[in-house]
Amino acid sequence: MKLHHFASIFCLSTIVWTTAGCTMMEEQATPHVAQKNVASPEQVNTSLKKATTDSKNQQAIELEKQSERITLGQTKTYDLSSLLSKHRVSIDPQYAYQNQMFYLDLQENKSTIYTYDTKRQHNKIVHATKHAIPMMTGTGEFLLWVETEQPTKTGVKWSIRQLKITTNQVTTLDVGESRFDTSPPRIDVTSTRVSWITQEATAQKTVSTIKTYSLKTGKITPLQSFILKTGKVRDGLFTYEHRDSDDGVTLYTSHFNNGKNVRVLETLDGAYKKEISGLIDFSRSGTYLALGTEGDAIFQPIGLDEQTLNYSASSAQTTIDGIQFLSNTQVIFREGIHQLMYANLKAKTVAPLTNFEELVSIPLYHDGVLAYSITNGTKTTYHLVNLKASNY
Repeated sequence: MKLHHFASIFCLSTIVWTTAGCTMMEEQATPHVAQKNVASPEQVNTSLKKATTDSKNQQAIELEKQSERITLGQTKTYDLSSLLSKHRVSIDPQYAYQNQMFYLDLQENKSTIYTYDTKRQHNKIVHATKHAIPMMTGTGEFLLWVETEQPTKTGVKWSIRQLKITTNQVTTLDVGESRFDTSPPRIDVTSTRVSWITQEATAQKTVSTIKTYSLKTGKITPLQSFILKTGKVRDGLFTYEHRDSDDGVTLYTSHFNNGKNVRVLETLDGAYKKEISGLIDFSRSGTYLALGTEGDAIFQPIGLDEQTLNYSASSAQTTIDGIQFLSNTQVIFREGIHQLMYANLKAKTVAPLTNFEELVSIPLYHDGVLAYSITNGTKTTYHLVNLKASNY
């Protein structure tokens, strides 16, 4: 299983940004990808509710919501109120490794990465830079982040940095410049690799390239590239976001055909491809693709003769994000900003993992340990749930 972290998402409003002439509206990371049967915008100008009907036109099965909180394993709780009051940080831990919690302190002209030792209750600086750090994540003994320089007339220069936690050695994995309104890369991780998408843009075209970095060999390999022609009529494919897991890479893309645009969610192995709009979050296991939207968590089977499963949030405006698969059929997600939920897709049930709180962070999951933090007023607590010894 993997661990990753989105840029902190606590706002329920929609964020709009422009990339290579394409405008994306979302809240806020090899076989050839098939590109046939491109539909017109009218065919996809529908709510994501359409995704709750499977390929056999069967209505999705609504998961049974249970009221009693579920316990997944032994939980250790740490009070971080005094620590976080001294720093301008978001409440969510960016990465957890053994007894260390990594988080960011973002000042106007300085970004600092801290680690908090839960055993020693000791806080120390890991890395400081004058550049911005828009996101950070990790896998195994490696901490990874993106650094961006101040924007210039030509674009924004960026670099992908790596810290080996056990040796404190910092290296640079990749560098580039985001031009023509493209965005810097977002890192995602699995248990064996790191991946990101670079976008080389000119006035005529944007080339999006998926790259992977092997933790074992230290080698960077381009997996696949996609070209969007950005002349008078756009034509080709543009990648917005990706998610990586031990089961493969999933892409959220725009397919342009003679200027007409269709949003598509697809896996690189060809196991899944559907026209979808309105996504907030998504993640993949070996047997399900989970979609987070306003009002719903949708679980669509991959390679299974099963119906789509659906969980309806407390309101149609409540967002679903922070999706983390614990296994092929067990998944954690955040409902709004107030509560973590646990879905058992095999049992077709959903149960609360936390109480309804003032603010709950996006959960992290790595090597059998689930991590999240809760803020109520001025009190912030950090929670580690050990799932290794449990029968969740």
